[in-house]
Amino acid sequence: MASDRAEKPMLLALGGDTFFESLSTDTYRVSHMTCDVFCKMTRDDFEEKSIQLVLSALFCAQTDCIEIGQRLHSLGFQGTYLIRADTLPNPAIIKRELRQLYPGLDFRIVMPDEMTHALDSPEAATGQ
Repeated sequence: MASDRAEKPMLLALGGDTFFESLSTDTYRVSHMTCDVFCKMTRDDFEEKSIQLVLSALFCAQTDCIEIGQRLHSLGFQGTYLIRADTLPNPAIIKRELRQLYPGLDFRIVMPDEMTHALDSPEAATGQ
């Protein structure tokens, strides 16, 4: 298991979305966490767990992608933030707001049909 930890970065799936609970990927180790626990994490926690990818729904019961983006930005997160949106009439609005508020945050909004590709190819999870 130690070699698995050294070879695979961590994907942190936030919230209680049943889709996230069923995640399986060959590229990442997957850890599930509530948004409450996530908000208490420190920069050291992220480094210790080797978290490279954070995944959340656009909106969830406790929070939304703007608040999660703020927390990631304040922690100096250097990985990628994937935001899952089931439907989004105008993703440019969300993208513009996130870029304006947190210019250094690497994020990507993905639809359910793009999720598998984004999780199985790390280069697809970066950039936007």
